[in-house]
Amino acid sequence: MRVRMTQQAVGQGGLFSGELSAGRETLRWVYDCGSNQADALRREITILAARSDTIDFLFLSHLDSDHVSGVDRLLSQSSVREVILPYLDEATLIATIARDAARGALSGAFVELASDVAGWLGSRGVEIVTFVNGPDDDAPTGDGPDFPGRPGDGGEGRVTAKWTREPEPMPDATARPSGPRARLRRVPPEALLVTTVPSVLLNWTLAPYAQLPSARLMKAFESALKREFGSLSKKAIIRRAKEADIRDRLRKCYDALWIDHNLVSMALYAGPLEARRPRVTINPGRHHFPHRRDGGGGWLLTGDAHLDRRQRRQRFLQFYERFSPLVNVLMLPHHGSIHNHSDLVLVGLPSLSVGYAAAGPNDYGHPHRSVGDAVQAHGGAAFHQVSDEPATKLDMDVDFR
Repeated sequence: MRVRMTQQAVGQGGLFSGELSAGRETLRWVYDCGSNQADALRREITILAARSDTIDFLFLSHLDSDHVSGVDRLLSQSSVREVILPYLDEATLIATIARDAARGALSGAFVELASDVAGWLGSRGVEIVTFVNGPDDDAPTGDGPDFPGRPGDGGEGRVTAKWTREPEPMPDATARPSGPRARLRRVPPEALLVTTVPSVLLNWTLAPYAQLPSARLMKAFESALKREFGSLSKKAIIRRAKEADIRDRLRKCYDALWIDHNLVSMALYAGPLEARRPRVTINPGRHHFPHRRDGGGGWLLTGDAHLDRRQRRQRFLQFYERFSPLVNVLMLPHHGSIHNHSDLVLVGLPSLSVGYAAAGPNDYGHPHRSVGDAVQAHGGAAFHQVSDEPATKLDMDVDFR
């Protein structure tokens, strides 16, 4: 079994790709597809689609434009079977719309997606949309992820991935009379995607972890919505979010949430289920720095997770506790922002080789210098910035043979 994973050079955004090969069969996945550097994003999507026109899983950490602005283009060039999102109820979707309206970054395409997820994605060839549940900030700590048993050492045949918990079908409340629609379903926070060939569990998993907004904050936001919109339903607010008056009124409601700009974000661990000491080769384009060539083989993606917050960080580290010794590469949250960083996350990753920020030209100060310095100070790890320059892309090959 061999795996190649790449952080594509899209600049201020995210486009990660991975593929697992067992024999002559391959499983492919993508995490996020967006950027503020549109030319770089178009270039990297074309490169990705040229390698294969089929993607098994598209994970979207959250719906900020710099993480999803290329999804339409990707779906026009590749066939995507399943899209995986953090669970978004109507109130959370409206909160996301309100945040983008407050920033002046609300797009018509996002409003269309939010108002009819199954129809928007289904019309672009997606068969299944799976929502990943997660604990809100006020909920009790969960039990951690499922583990499916001891993986085998080999096997041939078609590579597939399945959830360790059976997905629960969801009603399609916005169903319309015609047009293709994706099937909606939901999995609990403990569910992992595990890879298999016939009769053999492979030593590789895709483990999403969704951070959802505080129930207390969402209650305050829903109260603000009721005061501003009265009896107007949440569905109607979403449908009419393109109207200037609705956007202005949503900006007022967003004051109840301004302290939590990243309401939702879904992390993803792509790596082994257990230590097998594969051959690991990390290639940061033309840049060179010391790194381990033998390690766990895991890559941890964080989107815009708020890991500076104690409770969110503790839940995150607890969920990934069993995988953390296998992580060689870490995506620093929110493009290396100091406001999402904690040194305690680095401490929890003893085999870390590279901590990187996916950041191109921006006005936010990403990545923050102190975040890069913290990575450099962590054992034998190195800091790397994946910008919009092709030479900065980051590859990792993991070979279990």
